[in-house]
Amino acid sequence: MGNKDESIDAFDGELSEDSFFDHTLRVPIQEEIHARLIPPLQAPLRARRIVFLVGRQADQMAYVSAQLHGWCGEVGIEPPDKNWRQFSFSNERYDVTWEAHTEFVTLTWYAPINDKSARPKGIGLEVLKQFPIITAARIDVVERKEISPSALLGFEPKSLCLSRVGVGNAQIGTDFQTDENGFTRFEIAIHQLSSIKTGILVRRLLEIDTYRTMALVGLADARIQSRIVGGLETELSALNEEIGCVSSIEDSKRIMGMLHSLSVRAGQSLDATAYRFAASQAYGDVLQIRLDRIEEEQSEKHTTITRYLSNRVDPALATCRATEKRQRSLNNKIARSIQLLDARINVDMQSQSREVLSSISETAKSQYKLQSTVEGLSTIAISYYSLGILGYVLAGFADYLPVSKTMMLGLLAPFVLLASWFGIQAIKNRHRAD
Repeated sequence: MGNKDESIDAFDGELSEDSFFDHTLRVPIQEEIHARLIPPLQAPLRARRIVFLVGRQADQMAYVSAQLHGWCGEVGIEPPDKNWRQFSFSNERYDVTWEAHTEFVTLTWYAPINDKSARPKGIGLEVLKQFPIITAARIDVVERKEISPSALLGFEPKSLCLSRVGVGNAQIGTDFQTDENGFTRFEIAIHQLSSIKTGILVRRLLEIDTYRTMALVGLADARIQSRIVGGLETELSALNEEIGCVSSIEDSKRIMGMLHSLSVRAGQSLDATAYRFAASQAYGDVLQIRLDRIEEEQSEKHTTITRYLSNRVDPALATCRATEKRQRSLNNKIARSIQLLDARINVDMQSQSREVLSSISETAKSQYKLQSTVEGLSTIAISYYSLGILGYVLAGFADYLPVSKTMMLGLLAPFVLLASWFGIQAIKNRHRAD
């Protein structure tokens, strides 16, 4: 038993914290969970949000942070840290929340239900005045079982969305029209809904308006690029017809140059919209999640926000996907056409090379025949002049020759011919060796 107690005591205590270290992502991951806290809200109140499209360049967001820090110093507010994602503060009238996203910044403030100011001072709006507003929303929250008839009169009947949420404890209404201040108006009537759930509902409606707008930003690019891609497809079709009728390497090279130019323009079209289309799809996915989370109950007379937006956002996102598919298909078609024409050029060049080699071979044969003829004529000419010289030499020794000069020349003629031929061959071989 004594030994057992001693073994248990050996496991008592803790190791030093210095023996371990955290992963570099541990703190950022932990902070991400709490990056965008949702404040509890108590009716009645009016929430407003303005969304500024800053752009995805790092220097743009850094500029916003620098300006925000400067503004906080001027008004005496504790500024956020340099890696802020959400920044909240309160003043005498408003509870304000800033949020930084990849390419946009939202500024949300909560005020009394009767607040009329659409762009109040003291919340930092002036920091973002150089950036364009992409959307703005206003949500009025009242403590009623249903939205009042007078509030409903302000909505466009043709686009009115009216439904119950929160297991029937709240009713929401909107027409996605902008008011005189440029804000999309929402009405919420809450009945026995807690402040936490009210804050969540308001937050989700603000996000729905934000993400449905950001999802549709890519539609304008899709329409523009659709026309551009259509023109490029027409050009490619015409070039493919020319490829089928090409008759010379010069024509092939001309068409190849045009295909390369077409490939560059098609690649530029794809690059110009790659980020925008990917972002639109991502925003659309987030929008769908937010719509699912509000869990609407459809009324008999009116449509829901989910159905209304789905009927409009889904076709826009489908247009973006279709345009991107056409862009990628066009690039693939151009690549195949270039490969086809390149193969045609290689075949033509090989055929031309064979013709050149055949011509060179025929020329070599002709030169060989000519050379043989010249060698034969040269042998005869050299032998003729050699025999002439020997005739003069033998004429001086005619009296001493056993036969006549003519007979002697006849006997020497074959030897002179052979000597001339061997001499010419020796000269030819020496030139080859050099």
